[in-house]
Amino acid sequence: MAVPASMTTLNLSGKFSINKTLSHPPEEILELQGVAMLKRKAMSAATLTVNMKHYKNDSGKECLSLEQTIAGLDLDLGVPEEKVLDWVEQTRDTKLIGTVVTKAKRVKVDEVENAYLKEGWSADTLENGCIMVHVTPEGKDSWSAEQTWGIGEVKGERRHVRRIAFTGRDKKLEHQFVYDYLGEN
Repeated sequence: MAVPASMTTLNLSGKFSINKTLSHPPEEILELQGVAMLKRKAMSAATLTVNMKHYKNDSGKECLSLEQTIAGLDLDLGVPEEKVLDWVEQTRDTKLIGTVVTKAKRVKVDEVENAYLKEGWSADTLENGCIMVHVTPEGKDSWSAEQTWGIGEVKGERRHVRRIAFTGRDKKLEHQFVYDYLGEN
């Protein structure tokens, strides 16, 4: 389902579920991240839901809080992920891929270097900027994921979209994850 017309990257709060038909399958990225085959298959069969809160913290910095659940899979994804959009590295333990180093910020789309990450955005995302996220495993250079998040135009509808330029084990992938809007959180 499309996001409301009023939703922009200035407030991405809501509940979302990955749309498997409109998204790239995640198996190849999960494999390059070192996720075991049985877990990859289970993840592909399950449905990921994200409860996202977009807010300013006590210091006035823009933040995203993400609670992820996987229906049909008994996998604890851990505590909610807190992203401060200040491009400062944060270390986070994940149940699926281990400890990662992540950083995030708001950026104008034309400032993004990777051409794939610049494609498909709505007019308001072009105006307000997208959320750029960079993720790598802690202490290793085995892979990296450069991501842009925003409102994209997909098959004539406004959707929450995450575009990923993934590099790992001599492979480069470009994937798009498209989410259905399930309502307010």
